[in-house]
Amino acid sequence: MKAKLKMKCKACGHWNRINVEKRFMEQEISESKVKAFAPMYEPLKIEKCKKCKTIIGEPKELIRIVHDELK
Repeated sequence: MKAKLKMKCKACGHWNRINVEKRFMEQEISESKVKAFAPMYEPLKIEKCKKCKTIIGEPKELIRIVHDELK
């Protein structure tokens, strides 16, 4: 499934939209009877930050969204 992902550049903090392919990968769980699938995103091409030109994503890398816990 194709989608657009909004990512923040680690270098300058600029928000970018990149085209990705959404995939579901099986996640390992201690219980063998249960299967869990986590969404992962694969960029369709090499994506660079529009502001500082730093590489944000490459097609060979999978991106997983991790939410920061509130402190």
